Amino acid sequence: MNVSFAPLQPDAVRYLTRATGIDFSWCNFDDPRWFCVTARDEDDEVMGVLACEFKNSFDVHFSTAILDQRCMSKRLLRTIFRTLFAKAVRVTALVSPANARAIKQMRRMGFVYEGFMRKGVEGHRDALMFGMLAEDCRFLPGYQPTLATVPPLPLGGYHGLHS
Repeated sequence: MNVSFAPLQPDAVRYLTRATGIDFSWCNFDDPRWFCVTARDEDDEVMGVLACEFKNSFDVHFSTAILDQRCMSKRLLRTIFRTLFAKAVRVTALVSPANARAIKQMRRMGFVYEGFMRKGVEGHRDALMFGMLAEDCRFLPGYQPTLATVPPLPLGGYHGLHS
C-alpha cells in the first residue's frame, strides 16, 4: 500500500465524489484549507480517500471513502488525527442516514452522534452529524475511554418534533 498526503489526484476526486455522492470536482485541493490522504494498492488503484477541509479556526470537516478497509491502519489513523487535532478543536463528519456502514465506521473511530441536518449536504440531502474532540479520539496518546453524550434538549415549535 502506498499512502500520499498530497492534494487529491483526479481519479481520487472521482472516487470520493462517486462514493459519497458529493461533488468534489469544484474543490481546489491545493488550497491550504485542505488536508488530503490517498491510499493506493500496488497497481496504483485507489483503496481509500480522505479529504478534510478546515472550515474555520477550530473545526475541520471530514470526508472519506474507503474501498479496502486494510488501508485504514491504526498507524495511518494516528497520523491523520494527530495532524487534524494539531490545528482543530473538533472534527465534523456528515453521513447519509442510509449509509449503515459509514455510521458504524464513524462510531468505531470514536465520533459521537450530534444530530440530524435536514438538507445538510449540498442543500438537498439529509445528513447525520457526527463530531469528535481530541479526548474522544482513541488514536491519540493518553486516550481514556469515556462515554461521550449529547444532552437531550426540550424541543418546541413547529419543526415536526414533539417534546
